[in-house]
Amino acid sequence: MKTNEAYGRVIANSIVSSVDVPSYNTSTKRGYAVLVSDGKNKRRVLKAYNPTFAEIVPGTCVRVRSGDPIPNGATAVVMLKNTKILEDSSDNDDYFNIHGKEYEIEVLVAPEKNENIRVVGCEIKRNEIILQVCSRIRTAELSILKLCGFDSVSVIKLPSVGLLSIGNKLEEPGYTLTLKRTYDCNSLILTSLLKVNGYNSIDFGISAFDSKAIIKNIVDALDKVDILVIIGHANDNDLLKPILKEYFNAVIHFGRVEMKPGKSTTFATCTFNDRTKFFLCMSANPATIPIVTHILLLPFLDAMQFDIMAFDSKNIIPTCVKTTHELHHRPKFSWTTLRWSDKEIFSRACCSKKKHRSMINEFQKANALLMLPRRTVHNSKIDAAFVSAIYLG
Repeated sequence: MKTNEAYGRVIANSIVSSVDVPSYNTSTKRGYAVLVSDGKNKRRVLKAYNPTFAEIVPGTCVRVRSGDPIPNGATAVVMLKNTKILEDSSDNDDYFNIHGKEYEIEVLVAPEKNENIRVVGCEIKRNEIILQVCSRIRTAELSILKLCGFDSVSVIKLPSVGLLSIGNKLEEPGYTLTLKRTYDCNSLILTSLLKVNGYNSIDFGISAFDSKAIIKNIVDALDKVDILVIIGHANDNDLLKPILKEYFNAVIHFGRVEMKPGKSTTFATCTFNDRTKFFLCMSANPATIPIVTHILLLPFLDAMQFDIMAFDSKNIIPTCVKTTHELHHRPKFSWTTLRWSDKEIFSRACCSKKKHRSMINEFQKANALLMLPRRTVHNSKIDAAFVSAIYLG
């Protein structure tokens, strides 16, 4: 795909540079391009319409700016402060001596070879591996690709994701609610989280809570996607797991997760039309959806692209909590806002002090997930302590 469109994608093959960067010697300072062998002697300043076409011979030099190409033959650049002008011109604008007026300078400090010169290939050498396979392309990687002249790059295909909600009490937004029905916001939450993390998804809508309807909708979805996220009725006593096992001959890899919220989250695979398909089934509780997405779904999608950083823990940081948190017999995830001050080297978790607080409202304002430990006989709550948090930005 085009390099300009590759941000966030994962590289399919290691990439080798076909050029040196820089591809020519350049000056890192404003001054004079000289021959090191001339030492501290006097030098005549050559006229230079373009330093690239100048030829330095013993006893001569050329003025250069930072970033200019080094003239042929030059082996160092002497900074202005290390020179003395012996013969000046009345034309103050003629810095580069392009009008043929001769100058003469004296170099006061003997230069060293390649002093103030960025030599060919000092940043990247020809045939050097610049990006490893399975690296994710971010801003720095895009810059490297462009520096090396890559207009396109081979990336791993994104896994196709489908969303299916199950329930007779759900209604699509835009329709008038009838008695004891609620609008389905879960698909929108999931779609948004997937999109902001670089994944497009297909929403297969709402399936009635009926075996035949569920089977039909799953079959339709598996024809189009690799991963089907099913929202609702994922508990052991519901219809979904028996349908997956009996009709699709699915293998349930896990179905009771030691986390709160998200206990009923189920992961399964099956073979459909000679291809492996994946199911991630989760509770229809809107408070559960974003947590399970961040903890399980997004890392799984990254891993499917062989992203070497998919399970990296760099975003897990220690943070100080001062508000009371009731613990659970399962590890608990709780939304919070991390803040830093100039006087402390650690972050503080800013949590609502309201006893009955909405997890949806917390999710809206949060930038991190607290990872609270299990409740024990001796510890049923945390009042003030350091705990781990997943920083989401």
